[in-house]
Amino acid sequence: MKVSVLSSGSKGNTTYIETDNAKILIDIGNTSKYVKEKLEGFGVDPASLDAILITHTHVDHIKGLKVFENKYHVPVYITKIMHKSLDYIDNYVYIDGDFDIKDIHVDVIKTSHDTPDSRGYVVSNNGK
Repeated sequence: MKVSVLSSGSKGNTTYIETDNAKILIDIGNTSKYVKEKLEGFGVDPASLDAILITHTHVDHIKGLKVFENKYHVPVYITKIMHKSLDYIDNYVYIDGDFDIKDIHVDVIKTSHDTPDSRGYVVSNNGK
């Protein structure tokens, strides 16, 4: 499994994770253009992503989401409560417990934050 933090901090949070069979982002707190350029720098076509997992709806975690999702149609994993703030997202999957995206297993953790809802993710592949 490859993990690349594209940015971390108050100006934006975006993490890219890749396995043999799956490619995901956790958050997209940078512009769509920034994320596209970073992914292409790794040789990754943004349209090849399997999912975007959102931790919470603060702007430093969702800044590029609307433009990126509209352009590349990547499924966005959110809770029902998050969707109230992200009602412009049409291609979504509601998070209701742990789940798999191809060969990535995601354990979902309820987190405490000053937002209506937030989640943390523990990502594993082949037990690692």
